[in-house]
Amino acid sequence: MASTEEQSKVKNHERVVHQIERVNLYDFGYEKSGNVKGDPEMFSSYLNRIANGDLVEENYQGLTDDEKKVRREEIKVLEAKQKEFESNNAKIEIEIKEKEKKIDEFRQELLKIREVKNNDHEKLKAETFSGLKFGIGMFILIMLSVYLFFFYVSAAYKALYVDFEKIADNIAQGIGTGSIMPGPYELSEAIQYNYLLFLVPFVFYAFGWAFHILLELKQKIKILFISLLIAVTFTVDFLIALIIHNNTEMAKELMGLATKKWSASSTFYIILFLGFLVYIIWSILLDYLLKEWDKRKISINMKKIIKHLRADVKTLQSKIISIEGIKNQIAAFRDDVSTVFQGNLKKYIEQFSSGWIAYLAPNNMKAVKDRCLNLKKDFEEKNGIKPGIVRVISRRG
Repeated sequence: MASTEEQSKVKNHERVVHQIERVNLYDFGYEKSGNVKGDPEMFSSYLNRIANGDLVEENYQGLTDDEKKVRREEIKVLEAKQKEFESNNAKIEIEIKEKEKKIDEFRQELLKIREVKNNDHEKLKAETFSGLKFGIGMFILIMLSVYLFFFYVSAAYKALYVDFEKIADNIAQGIGTGSIMPGPYELSEAIQYNYLLFLVPFVFYAFGWAFHILLELKQKIKILFISLLIAVTFTVDFLIALIIHNNTEMAKELMGLATKKWSASSTFYIILFLGFLVYIIWSILLDYLLKEWDKRKISINMKKIIKHLRADVKTLQSKIISIEGIKNQIAAFRDDVSTVFQGNLKKYIEQFSSGWIAYLAPNNMKAVKDRCLNLKKDFEEKNGIKPGIVRVISRRG
């Protein structure tokens, strides 16, 4: 009876042991098996202690307490760095989401524009950029620009620098007063007289540009400004045509020929309208081409904005720092701190089991021995214990 009570006390004592013990596993197994008469339940509890790292071999491999202290400090540093990276990444993610939201908004706006235009064909014609129309208009504008350049160089030359003898000779020979458009020799003469004559056409180009700017104004007063601009341009053209007419008529008068008033001269009106009307057409065409180009720019600008936003997103994504490496390192360091030993777990179980079973060698203990061997086999299969070096981590750490 006393023996049974003593055995019960020993069993209860063994079940509550949770401190790490460094022992010779074979001798320890033999001794503990003898204390509890090979009790399979206690054998199973010892196997769990070995697997949990509570029971280790004397020559176990692991970190010292000082080394574990250093590891804990390193873990704190890594955790602080991880927190910093996560905070920065969170800010970048917010910025990325904002830019992606803008991209979606611009894409929706482009889609809405296309849907509206597809449903309204008249609006499609009015608001959609036409490459063909733009190309034809640009060609005509260039040709008119060249025409106006030579026209105003010739007109200014004929108005400001008069060779009455030459005009008289032309009239006498029946050639007339000459064409309003300059010949190659007249351009060289104009340079000889004053090379600044070549700047005169740009005054009228400036009038055309001002015409476009005034059309862009939203105020009602723009009609007044446009009217004044047209009136000034007409006045300048009128004066140039009038001066050329007067110079021609003066040459005729010197030769004793009959003269005409400007109001009765067809040449006067031809000079006036070849300049003024073409200038007005040139101004309207310039305004049309600029507005046509603006139609193209609306979609192009949206696409460019989307492209830049996508590039910004890629740049921001490249700034996101991966913290997987830090997480893995922290996990590894935590394992180092919690590691009880590093060795061959199956070998340790075999050593302990050999000592335990050795006590059960007598034939009268065969039934207990078989139960313990079966428990060992089931334990190894259940926990996947195989030969090889493993790290035994304390599950209570």
